[in-house]
Amino acid sequence: MRIFGKCSISLIILFVMISVFPSHFSAHAYIIKTAPYDNEILTNSPREVVIQFDESIESPFDSIKVLDASGHRVDLQNGKVDPNRPSILKTGLKPNLPKGIYTVQWRVVSADGHPVEGVIRFQIRKGKQDTKETRTGTKGYIPKADLIIIRWLHYISNAAIVGLLFFYLVLLPNKLRHKRYTEKVFLRIVPISLVFLFVSIVLSLPLQASIEADIPWHEVWKLPLLEELITGTNFGRIWMIQLAMLVILVLMISILVIVKSSRELILWCCFVLGISLLFTKAFTSHAAAQTTNVITLPMDMIHLLSASVWIGSLIGFAAFLPLVKNVETKPIFLQMVKSFYKWGIIFVLVIAATGIYAGFQFIPDWQSLTTTAYGKVLLCKVSLFILMLIFAAINFYKGRPLREKGLGATLWGELLTGAVILILTVILANLPPASSSTGPFQQTNTVSGNNITLNVTPKVIGENTFIVTVNDAKGQPIKNIAQISLTFVMTDMNMEKDTVQLTKANEGKFQTKGLYFIMAGKWKIHVHILTTSLESIDTDFYCRVSGK
Repeated sequence: MRIFGKCSISLIILFVMISVFPSHFSAHAYIIKTAPYDNEILTNSPREVVIQFDESIESPFDSIKVLDASGHRVDLQNGKVDPNRPSILKTGLKPNLPKGIYTVQWRVVSADGHPVEGVIRFQIRKGKQDTKETRTGTKGYIPKADLIIIRWLHYISNAAIVGLLFFYLVLLPNKLRHKRYTEKVFLRIVPISLVFLFVSIVLSLPLQASIEADIPWHEVWKLPLLEELITGTNFGRIWMIQLAMLVILVLMISILVIVKSSRELILWCCFVLGISLLFTKAFTSHAAAQTTNVITLPMDMIHLLSASVWIGSLIGFAAFLPLVKNVETKPIFLQMVKSFYKWGIIFVLVIAATGIYAGFQFIPDWQSLTTTAYGKVLLCKVSLFILMLIFAAINFYKGRPLREKGLGATLWGELLTGAVILILTVILANLPPASSSTGPFQQTNTVSGNNITLNVTPKVIGENTFIVTVNDAKGQPIKNIAQISLTFVMTDMNMEKDTVQLTKANEGKFQTKGLYFIMAGKWKIHVHILTTSLESIDTDFYCRVSGK
């Protein structure tokens, strides 16, 4: 009861500290709509180019330019983020542009510091359509080695601090807590973790400058650039909060060496501060970008906390593993192992529940698990999580007396697996979620014994290929189809419906190609099939269209 009472006080303090954080940060902006839209054919010269994103974007590092077919700029070079609507990037165009193909090259930075860039094409013509192909699309930031190393170091060192404090305050019995060996090991590992955390936080600023300004490391050490990053971006504000909290945490840990009284209270305050510092990462995650971030943000925090306490506690067990070799402390250490894995059941349930919830938020369909980079990395993370559970079960079994042989190897196996999971966590946090990534759509609905399959490629704003195949229960194509039409309905807002009739390619297979997705979001595609006997077959498909 004493421990849980202190936990309750800590949670209250933690809530107060969280409340001072900014309430909304976003991740990976993507295009909702553009004017002109991608591959649009115009009969008159437009006055400006407007790109609307799903969230606010950073203004210090945006860029937009419009080029003609010869590579000459035709914009007025006044591109900027709309001060009244910070989700809009626009630029004026020179008047009376001649017919031809024009390319819009743009680059923005999401509120969490993730850069996104892309190309949009539009055409002005009065005669025959120019069929010249131009590569268009959007490209998000792909995590590189420097980002993975620095942010993994941040995760693992922060987890070590939080987990070690949990280990010391909750798992370590009083009879061991004040032993000279215990204090020596504890006061050695925590400062080392603080040093690594300090290094990772300090290096994250030039790292972010390199990412946002799209420049190499040797060019980021300019005070005006770093000052602009700190004062003009959300990342800079979070970085200042992290640095301030780290300084306070270092001072509190330093007091432990000097002050003997109120030691436990100071440690509990350090524990709460360490968790708060860990939570700052959630404010730059995919969860914060959701419209339901009142739910997704706490879910992400709880997920991160559970994983960090689990992995950090394993660091504590690895550090105090020599206790198992001592006859006096061996049974106490084994009892700690058993006690920890009772907590582990809670951690597993929380991690699984919050992970499944996040999956529903960021994985729009099962197909995305294998067709998007985010889905593939997530599958690897889940596989390693299962492996970590296997190690945990073995360690729980070895926590019994007379069965501790090889305990060190499996403890290290569980810890190293957790460290690799944190690497994948860093990658996931910096990849576009599957819900906003490019990927083909394919789904089959069964209606009146017929299997109707819709395939959409590549499922983005702009031109897509739509193929409908109709087979019977045995997989044979239906031959008595007179026509198939598709009706496109934007479900996120009221827009005019667009209906198109498909062209027959083979028996039971009809297709078309066109610009029917003009903005990102959730679309309903109604398939209407008319047979030669004038029977109708209707079904609906739903897919989320990306701006990437």
